[in-house]
Amino acid sequence: MKVNNVDINIDELKGWIGNEEVAYDEVSVSLEKRFRATIDEDPGSPQKGEMASSGIHWALAPAIVKSSLLGKDSHPAKGGFLPPVPLPRRMWAGCQTKFFKPLFIGDEVKKISSIVDVNLKDGKSGLLCFVKAKYDFYVNNELVIEEFHDIVYRDLLKQDKSIRKVNTLPNFDPVYKEKIHTHPTMLFRYSAITFNGHRIHYDYPYSTQEEGYQDLVFHGPLQATLMLRAAEKYKNKKVLQFSHKGVAPVYANEDLYITIDHNLNGDIICYTNTDDAGITMKAEAFF
Repeated sequence: MKVNNVDINIDELKGWIGNEEVAYDEVSVSLEKRFRATIDEDPGSPQKGEMASSGIHWALAPAIVKSSLLGKDSHPAKGGFLPPVPLPRRMWAGCQTKFFKPLFIGDEVKKISSIVDVNLKDGKSGLLCFVKAKYDFYVNNELVIEEFHDIVYRDLLKQDKSIRKVNTLPNFDPVYKEKIHTHPTMLFRYSAITFNGHRIHYDYPYSTQEEGYQDLVFHGPLQATLMLRAAEKYKNKKVLQFSHKGVAPVYANEDLYITIDHNLNGDIICYTNTDDAGITMKAEAFF
């Protein structure tokens, strides 16, 4: 199959299924303080043995390669852990997470990453390639978090496609609402603590001119972190399962609203939205 004269060999890409890598990290006091500050919470004086902040696992054991092995977008060059999909734009599309036990400050974490599926799909914006990756987090050889990521690769945005489609928020009376301003410094800090080099989060000319976005792009896992923590603040308990799906990009310098509604089982449905785009992410939290 060809896209813009580039061959996409799905059988070759499926050869990455089963690819695995192992990494180690520590839930350090420093990381906990930087994480809290990044999401605009008081960094305080965390101590070893205290429960770590929810969502901090997305900052643990990131892919680390030397600078000369980065691609044009400043992700690690394709063909290492992730398959060499010959489409230029890569986005975090969604995630499904199970929390078996909380992380604690001082924990030594082993992260096992594996590729579980690769598929092509025709979308409204053109051909899409979906990669599903699994991430298992262990502490003292005990599985504490199990997670599946949906990563989507797509072609460059055409200029007339860069305007976000408005996805109207459902009509309900929210039981909880919160507003966050997506300041560029928050994006920069989150890129730093997650070692995420993707230029769409901090390089305005690249984001707008090369990948066709309207501004710097707010990170998917940062948006999910804020939703997860809002759900826990509302229920005053830890989430056991959390799934989220991106609907539209969020940009720097916007007001991002988090709204929460109950579902029939007493768990909650959570949305993020902006004034211009409507819904940008939808999540479900199970307690």
